[in-house]
Amino acid sequence: MQYRTQQIDDVLVMMIEGKLLSEQETSGIKTQMNDGLHRNQKKFIFDLKGIEFVNSACLNFLVSTRNLVSSQGGVMVLCNMPEQLKKLLTVTKLEAFFTTANKTSDALDVLRSS
Repeated sequence: MQYRTQQIDDVLVMMIEGKLLSEQETSGIKTQMNDGLHRNQKKFIFDLKGIEFVNSACLNFLVSTRNLVSSQGGVMVLCNMPEQLKKLLTVTKLEAFFTTANKTSDALDVLRSS
């Protein structure tokens, strides 16, 4: 798994690619998220267009990250989700737990209106 970040105004966009298979793979993203929250970064987008495989580790990462962001008064939007992740969120009844958008530009609109 790889990721890149981009700051767009007051929003940190995390572009995640590859297979998110284990907790160890997410440590870099979690560190960056914690650093951002400590710098008063409150708006995050997870662009998941490059995710190739989704399993319980991926789902756990997304849930725990959303909880972390929310506990610090922030907002996190998922966008460009692969069909496999959409189906998993539906099956696990977590689709209402996350704020989602089709594209990064839509996610930016959601965060600008919040």
